[in-house]
Amino acid sequence: MSLGENIRRRRLELGLSQQQLADALGYKTRSSIAKIEKNGSSISEEKLATLANTLQTTVTYLVTGQSPRNTGSVITGGAVVSKADLPDMKTAGNPDRKCTAVILAGGTNHINKYNIPYQFVTVKEKPVIIYTMEAMQRHPQVESIHVVCLSGWEDQLKAYADKYEISKLKEIIPDGKTGIESVKNAVEWLSPLYSPADILLIQEATRPFIDPETISNAIRCCKQYGSAVVFERLGWTTPFLVDESNQNMTHLEATRLINVQSPELFTFAMLRKAFSDALSSGHRFDETICSVFLHNMGYDLKFCEGKKNNLRVVNEEDLSLLSSLK
Repeated sequence: MSLGENIRRRRLELGLSQQQLADALGYKTRSSIAKIEKNGSSISEEKLATLANTLQTTVTYLVTGQSPRNTGSVITGGAVVSKADLPDMKTAGNPDRKCTAVILAGGTNHINKYNIPYQFVTVKEKPVIIYTMEAMQRHPQVESIHVVCLSGWEDQLKAYADKYEISKLKEIIPDGKTGIESVKNAVEWLSPLYSPADILLIQEATRPFIDPETISNAIRCCKQYGSAVVFERLGWTTPFLVDESNQNMTHLEATRLINVQSPELFTFAMLRKAFSDALSSGHRFDETICSVFLHNMGYDLKFCEGKKNNLRVVNEEDLSLLSSLK
């Protein structure tokens, strides 16, 4: 296939119309996309790279038609996007694309003396999840909030949201057996409400320290590149990798290690396609976070640096820290 045919095929795989792709790239009309698909040689190298990012693929795929492959522990085509490389919101894709937040509050992984999930533990008379929801409530680019809620806590969550005036809360969605099944439930629930180019921001309920700058940078990254996974660098640690026998250890270069946090942001087009492909292939859906799922499905991801204090509340020390800072 030609370059133009590969572009058209990838656009259709993502369920995008020519107008939606034109909007994402900043073109005024779909005729620009029609010309590119008819005569791909007319597009510049710089514009081709931007087009590949928007279509969640690589330039190689668009030119040759050969799909990128998952190569073990390496994220093929994955890249860290520095703050200096982030465009301002006026030039980051289509500024009219919506960004909606899904807060994952279905977990019961950690036992505490309160015998309730950490996302519902009260700190200074306010549940942990409300601190997280307030961060999304205050952010002007997050147009709505949806919560994937642990079964049996729905009414309590509604009462908390009313009490603390979380007006952006629109839906409470049933949780799944795993983290990625909860995300899958959210995507299926929300897909009819959003266009393929709109953005889903996925935030753990137990990360109440998320700050507005990190959210803004992640949205800018996703609007420009199609994905944004917030991370922190682990350069201050001294890590060793232990094999399955617990007999052999390998020292890892700490300056090259990163730790994925949340939020994670992806277009609805990417998520719909990934879940559709996963269902067709009999995928097990046993991942805990969405970026690992997309990595396992062979997708290229962009990583956006956050802050070290974007901590999860998973023990008593974390609760004490939250109490001292809030």
